[in-house]
Amino acid sequence: MKTRINRLFIALFTILAISSAQDIKAQAIEINGFTGWQLGGRANLNYGDEFRIDDAMNYGGLSTSTYVELSYMRSDTKGDYIPYSLLEQPVPNIPFSSNYIHIGGLQEAHMGSISPFMTIGLGLAIWDPKTAQLNTKTQFSATFGGGLKIWLTDFLGIRLQGSMMMPMVFNGIGFGYGTGGGGASVYTRITPFQGEFSGGIIIKITPN
Repeated sequence: MKTRINRLFIALFTILAISSAQDIKAQAIEINGFTGWQLGGRANLNYGDEFRIDDAMNYGGLSTSTYVELSYMRSDTKGDYIPYSLLEQPVPNIPFSSNYIHIGGLQEAHMGSISPFMTIGLGLAIWDPKTAQLNTKTQFSATFGGGLKIWLTDFLGIRLQGSMMMPMVFNGIGFGYGTGGGGASVYTRITPFQGEFSGGIIIKITPN
């Protein structure tokens, strides 16, 4: 599983490098390692079953070039399986890791040594159970967040942020035609909805 995550991270980093190659010539690159706290959530499974996720520490890294940002966030936690049917037994304390790999955009305002910012990204959420009885699951996901960059020097700063992570389950695609015209719809649901608060050190690398 770690090999798969590493390959995805390398692939997204390559996309970031290619898409921002022209900007790198004139703009700085920011590298940020962070740690924080990730809020648990509740996933609605098939047939009314639920999976409840515990709060836990998270950690990861960011690479930002101009307005393009690549991020990886991981949390090692536990969850409880709550069956809808009374004939099944709940299964508590299932260990697993959540891995969010996103590429997206960043918009910030410069106010001296403080820079408020907002981010939005798209990518993958990878759920990796630490038990052989359960399989790894990968979902499309989106993230939205904001925070502050506090610059201590021209190349060293602190980044504080809060984010909402939204893994999406695609239930199918529908097509229809009626008196109002034709159309197509993609049906999705978000599960689980999670939040996180984190902070870390920024190192800015400015090209010569």
